[in-house]
Amino acid sequence: MTATATTADPRDPVNPHDLNPHDSTDPRDTAARVDALLARMEQLGDSRTRVLAEEIVRALMEFYGAGLARVTRIADADTVRRLAADPHLGPMLAMHGLHPVSTNDRVEQALDQIRARLGDRTPVLAVTGPADDRVVTVRADGQPTSPTVIAAVEGAVAALAPEVGVAVEGEHLAGDLAAGRPLLPVVGVSAAGTADRASRAGRAGTP
Repeated sequence: MTATATTADPRDPVNPHDLNPHDSTDPRDTAARVDALLARMEQLGDSRTRVLAEEIVRALMEFYGAGLARVTRIADADTVRRLAADPHLGPMLAMHGLHPVSTNDRVEQALDQIRARLGDRTPVLAVTGPADDRVVTVRADGQPTSPTVIAAVEGAVAALAPEVGVAVEGEHLAGDLAAGRPLLPVVGVSAAGTADRASRAGRAGTP
């Protein structure tokens, strides 16, 4: 007998495996799971439940952000640099405003990686926006930009500067391409407890 694929009902119980924080070492996977769960809640048609869920996640982010801030204060500079170089911890520190390397420097590193990877296919890239709300803009220069190229740009920026948005010719990308997206753009907070840094990154390029 041939099995048929079924679409999950948002009212179905959540599989506990979906909430296991250890089933992936990629923080972007965790962000995607959170977004998927919030989307399922939105499908239920109860906006109050979604708002409450976002507040819960935001409170947890503030809690863990405060813990990360204490770690960076207690640890010596070399240890903090080593933590920031970790592919999981680095984006977390960045989203909480705790990364020891400036946003501008990390964006430049990302652009260098993009140019090295894409070579002649590298589009025109520009960094715009105020210092606390940077956006990497992909300018097509009259030619359509392939999804592969856009995904490469998003992936490099998300890995090194997840607090920075990516836009294509002024049109913000939703971030659902294969390379990834800003880490938890709905609920990111800074070390001081500001809950809008990542939200601004997620809205970059939006009027």
